[in-house]
Amino acid sequence: MTDDRQVLWEQIKEILRRETSGITFNAWFRDLEVLPETGPGITLVSPNLTSYSFINEYLPRIRQIVSTLDPHTPALVNLLLRDEKTGELSDPGMTAAVASPPPRRRSEPVHSVAASVAAPARTPTWTESYDASRLDPLMTFENFIVGSGNRFAHAACEAVAKQGGDRNYNPLFIYGGSGLGKTHLMMAIGNYVQTHQPRRRMIYVQCEQIVNEFVAASRNNRYEEFRNKYRSCDLLLIDDIQLLTGKDRTKEEFFNTFNALFVNDRNIVMTCDKPPQSLTTIEERLVTRFSSGLIADIQAPDYETRLAILLKLADQSGLFLPDDVADYIAANIRSSIRELDGAFKTVSAYSLLAGELSLPIVRDALKDLISPTANRKVTTQIIMDVVARYFNLRTEDLVSKRRNKDIAEPRSIAMYLCREVLSHPYEQIGRDFNRHYSTVIYSCDKIGEELRENPDSQLAADVIDIRRRIEN
Repeated sequence: MTDDRQVLWEQIKEILRRETSGITFNAWFRDLEVLPETGPGITLVSPNLTSYSFINEYLPRIRQIVSTLDPHTPALVNLLLRDEKTGELSDPGMTAAVASPPPRRRSEPVHSVAASVAAPARTPTWTESYDASRLDPLMTFENFIVGSGNRFAHAACEAVAKQGGDRNYNPLFIYGGSGLGKTHLMMAIGNYVQTHQPRRRMIYVQCEQIVNEFVAASRNNRYEEFRNKYRSCDLLLIDDIQLLTGKDRTKEEFFNTFNALFVNDRNIVMTCDKPPQSLTTIEERLVTRFSSGLIADIQAPDYETRLAILLKLADQSGLFLPDDVADYIAANIRSSIRELDGAFKTVSAYSLLAGELSLPIVRDALKDLISPTANRKVTTQIIMDVVARYFNLRTEDLVSKRRNKDIAEPRSIAMYLCREVLSHPYEQIGRDFNRHYSTVIYSCDKIGEELRENPDSQLAADVIDIRRRIEN
């Protein structure tokens, strides 16, 4: 990397550090890689898809910083993704344009008034005629935060949307608990097809609607209309397939429809709250067909994913979310994305009423969602988890044999806090961190001495912040 590019990136990072501070900077910007190119501009490299998604949203601001630092330099900032296993670089194709418009809010119209007036009348496509109105336009792949718990399901859904009748993904069965993003991925497929492949005949439907339609067809003797609708599509998206339970006649019709689509290489995607093998009230021949393709589960989001989702929600709503507030919500709302979204909306409402957004206000707003921590017993594991999260590390790193500075200093801080907060003896701390007690003594003394001699240092600020997070 040229010296000029390195200097420019360090200047950008310094501005980002001042603007974001603490956990946001450490989690997203600190470890970004810059490619050693010879052309103009800067190419950043994200280490994983979660980081890529967040940085991609922040590119317009980074470009503004480049223009401010050097108005004569083109604000060319690109973003690539490094594969976590192979190390290869790729461009997932979501990088924002230099002059990209702000994201559309839910309340804004999709088209301008002028465009609506000028647009000639046209006949709706087959896709638009069948249930396209049920798709939430905001539920796209671009708006989906990818993390360790949903990466495989996300990749599978993108493949179905873009590749069409590939038997390797047919049927695609996505399962997971409520509020984890199954419907978002399902609608993302539908929105992609509607936008990029309007001639591909697609139906998005909730399972309950299929049952209701079949009952209506039975009552009015309109079986052929029902069959023609579902057997003539190229892509059938069915949400909550477990609701077929107990609907024997509908199950029989769906079995025949499934076979008709499958033998003609038409894609079928289903979501469910449990894996196929656990659908004990649905007959074996259907369960076997559900299991014959690709099965992808979605797990509860990890801390990093929850934080990324919160920051995206804040950006979309125009609400500034302080680091300590974002950390508190992400650390305590763990069960589902839906609950996380609800917590964010609650916090937003409270902040409007209070006229500010601070940690005490957030604690009060979420007191019914988050159990009180006053009686929580602080443990070594809690200290390790908080320190690792603060420095964007894994807890395993703190007890590993690695000695590089990025890990050694957080490890020393964690050992120091175990001594100060828990009053654990050096020997016990040594066992917990896989270190000799003499190393613990040296580390604790070094941190303590630095805090006494430089109370205004970054280390002191970090220790105070971490200790507050542990005790709160």
